[in-house]
Amino acid sequence: MLEAFSVYQRAQNLADTTIRNRESIVRSFGRRVATPLLDVGTRELRQYIGRAGVTAGTRRTERGALIAFYACMVADGYLHSNPAEGLPVVRVPKGQPRPFSAEQVAVMLESGAYRRTRAMIMLGYHQGFRVSQIARVRGDDIDLAERTFSTVSKGGKPGLLPLHPEVAELALEMPRTGWWFPARDGSDRPIRGSSVTDLITKAIRRSGITDPRLTPHSLRHGFGSGLVEQGVDIRVVQELMLHEDLSTTQIYTQVSRKRKHEGIQALPPVRPPARSGRRIAA
Repeated sequence: MLEAFSVYQRAQNLADTTIRNRESIVRSFGRRVATPLLDVGTRELRQYIGRAGVTAGTRRTERGALIAFYACMVADGYLHSNPAEGLPVVRVPKGQPRPFSAEQVAVMLESGAYRRTRAMIMLGYHQGFRVSQIARVRGDDIDLAERTFSTVSKGGKPGLLPLHPEVAELALEMPRTGWWFPARDGSDRPIRGSSVTDLITKAIRRSGITDPRLTPHSLRHGFGSGLVEQGVDIRVVQELMLHEDLSTTQIYTQVSRKRKHEGIQALPPVRPPARSGRRIAA
């Protein structure tokens, strides 16, 4: 069934990362329920999605994976109806960016990280790449003459992005063809996105940054927030981050404390007189 599910998703042109994550969710669900997957009802699915200790974002992701899995089972004739269609919509609070500052990125780069880890940090912060994009960078993706960078974003969306000057300099030190971060087993494959996460996480810890909200993905948040702070139009930010929906990009428009402070200071002062100016009746 999982193999059929993989084929179903590849036919939709979904990214390998998405397929792997959904398979992991289905496997975890299968381990937690006593009922065979094809005999599961909506009630058991609701109990699983609503279990304690799970964030709203995780509930939404799991709901989507299970709806897709059972839709595949219906399409392939294993079931007559999709029990996951009865799952309620998960309300997720509006996201808050958790960006690295430029100063924190500088500390990470100077913390003793190896060259390839430094390159990963640069790609996350200066190009706004997710870890899955970083893992699959090839020298062939970069056109130094045109200053462009080809990549494939979330959901298998291809993009041709402008090359940041710092990454252009980095490219001169990296392989001009083939994977920048090949797998260690000698095969012609890149490393996994999870390996990128592990390496950058070690650099974060080594640099003494202890904020638990800051993760490797926060480099991408730093990219988006930094662009907005510099006054870049939100539609341009959307294109640079390869967001399908502008509402996703709009989390970066939330005004920083620094800009709020600057804004209130910009309001011209109107001072009150020392006295009311009224005559006191005799």
